[in-house]
Order: sequence, then structure tokens, then C-alpha cells
Amino acid sequence: MSESSATLPTACVVATLLWWLPQGGYSTSYLLGWLSCALMTYVVLEMTAQNALLRIRSRMVSSLLLLVMAAVGLLHPLRTGTLLLLCLVLSVYYLLRTCDAERPEADTMRAHTCLSVGSLLWPPLLLLEPVLLWCQGVFLRSLSRRSFGAVVIGLALPYALWASAAFALDAMPAFVQHTTAIIAPALEPFYWQWTVELAQTTDWPGFVDGFAERVVPLVLSHPTASVALAFTLLLAFTGDVHYLRKSYDDKIRVRMCYYSIMLLQAVIALWIVLQPHYFSLLFPLLMFASVPAAAHFIALTHTWLSNAWVVMLLLLLLAVGVTTLVLPLYLPWPQPSSDLPLAFFDSLSIPF
Repeated sequence: MSESSATLPTACVVATLLWWLPQGGYSTSYLLGWLSCALMTYVVLEMTAQNALLRIRSRMVSSLLLLVMAAVGLLHPLRTGTLLLLCLVLSVYYLLRTCDAERPEADTMRAHTCLSVGSLLWPPLLLLEPVLLWCQGVFLRSLSRRSFGAVVIGLALPYALWASAAFALDAMPAFVQHTTAIIAPALEPFYWQWTVELAQTTDWPGFVDGFAERVVPLVLSHPTASVALAFTLLLAFTGDVHYLRKSYDDKIRVRMCYYSIMLLQAVIALWIVLQPHYFSLLFPLLMFASVPAAAHFIALTHTWLSNAWVVMLLLLLLAVGVTTLVLPLYLPWPQPSSDLPLAFFDSLSIPF
């Protein structure tokens, strides 16, 4: 399966069928979501090939990304989180290209420009900028004075263009409000502040009771999101543990690429834990960052125990698909929909 040339085409067909069948028709938001998924799959395919993320000729990274996105119905309509994911995928693609590059300035500027463009949709996305700088400076070893200048230009370019247009159209208040919202999550109290307060009292029975009292209703009120997050965290844990154990088999450059993605994954997961009200925006980013290491595990594992675990992961992925795609059709669970203005066109669906 890992080295078969039919794996990616099969994943494309399965993803396309799962994208359309549950909703029973075609809609603008789902069509655009499917096109953005296809674009991301191509970018990830190129990223895997250019950086040799797998030691064998395999398309498992892009295939696994397709299957996970197809099984998680929350990712089907085009949402703000989908566009943020597209910007992050492009940013990571260009960021990894800077490793061992003789002149990394151009790709550095493109990587940080993509992140800056994403922050135009959701300002706090720019808080991931220190993570990218750390990866580029510590892991990829491509951060110099010249490339840091490219970072500044890449970050400032979208905002400079917007500021110029806002000044010409006398819309500066909206621009100022947007830029000040970049650090809003850092200034607002943590959603789980009660956890810190209980932990400081060392009242562990009270902590457990408080945790159950707050988390259980949250999980029950968002069943599909909870199932998707649990599977993604399991996928991330499996891939990370495997790669930390087997990374010595890869070249140093490949290790640095994986370490960069895994650090990004850890930061996003911590962000979701601290501020779960941003789940719809951060979950697609976590899903993407969890795929490469998990695909490395699936493609390169050989023992009977690990092969059995791969089968178990596939069965769990099937269960996630049933939970997020099928059960909402028969249970009073919220249906995934777009949060963008194009959701207006969802009523113009074409039935089968």
C-alpha cells in the first residue's frame, strides 16, 4: 500500500465520493472546499518529493492528508480555518525549501508572506511567526541577516498594501482595529484559567471534579469535533513517538524538516488546549501538522505489531468518517457549514 502507485489515485476517488455523497448535492462552499483540498494535496505532494520526507518512493503523506480531510466532515465546506490551513501549508512548503539553500531569501519571503496573508483573515495567526523563526533559525539553519530582512519584508508586504488602500479609501480605523487584534489571544484570559487556579491549591480531587464538570458538557455538546480531535491527537502521538525513535535512519536535513513540523504541531495543540474556543480555526492546522510523521510511520513500519496498529488507525479513521459524515444526517447534531459570505450560495445546491 505504501509504495503502490495506485494509493494516491484511490485516495482521490474516495475523498471525492465522501465529499459529495453525505450532503446529497453540490454547493458552492463544498465545491470550493474540495478545490482547496486538491490544491493543498498537490502542495504537500511537492513538499514531500522535494524534501525526501520518506526514504521510499511513496505518496503516503498526501494520501493520508486526503483521507483524513475526507473523513472529517468539519473540513468539507470552505471555512476560514480552511483558508488558514492553505496559507500555512504554503508557508511550510516554502519554509522547508530554505534548508540547505544557497540563497534562501526568496523562499523565506514567500513563506512569511503566506503566513501574513493568512493573518489578514484571522489576525492571531501571526502569533505562529515566532515558531517559524525558531524553526528557520535552529532547525533549518537558514536564518541570517539577509533572510531576516526577507522575513520583515514578507510580513510587512500584505499589511503595507492594505494600509495604502485603507488610507486612500479613508478606512484606516478598520486597519488599526485589525492589527491590534493580532495579540488579542495573548491578552485575553485563558479559557482554562480554572485549571491553573485549582492546580495551585493542590486540591486534586477538586481538580478532577472541576475538570469533569466543565469538560464533559463541552464534549457532549460538540461530539463530531471531539471525535475528530481525539483521532488527530492519537495520530499525532503515534507519528511523533515513532519518529523520535526512528529518526536516526533519516538524513539530518530530513530530520530538521520533521522537527520543524512537529514543533509547529505541539504549539498548535497547546493553543487548542488553552483556548478551545478557537477550535474551528486551529483544528485544521493541527490536522496538517500531524500528518507527515504519521505517514512516515505508516509507510516505513514493518513489524507485526505496528502493522496491526496501522489497521487499527484505519478502522478508527473509518469510525471518524461515520461519526462526522453519517450520524449528523440522522441525529440532531450541527451540520458543517461555511462561515464565509459565500455560505449564501449553499441554498443553490444541485441534487443528484
